[in-house]
Amino acid sequence: MSENTSNNAFANKKNIMWVLLSGAMALTFVVMLFLPDSGTGSGTLSMYAAMLWCGLFGAACARYAGKSGWFGFLTGSVAGMVIQIGSQLV
Repeated sequence: MSENTSNNAFANKKNIMWVLLSGAMALTFVVMLFLPDSGTGSGTLSMYAAMLWCGLFGAACARYAGKSGWFGFLTGSVAGMVIQIGSQLV
């Protein structure tokens, strides 16, 4: 294998690995929001973390679909914020 092949993995927008990795991290954090006494349910930091991980997942999904990664990040961040607020109400 050449160096060129390994560099294409980062530049390839159709690489499903980024979607899977960011989705796993977003799912992990969202599940922890709803678990009692996990330490991530309240506070400002949990809002930022939910927005970050869901935003990265949204960006990866959008790039995989051939759309703007920034729009995907914005959509995912809003979804993360709504999920975090919802976890406080449950």
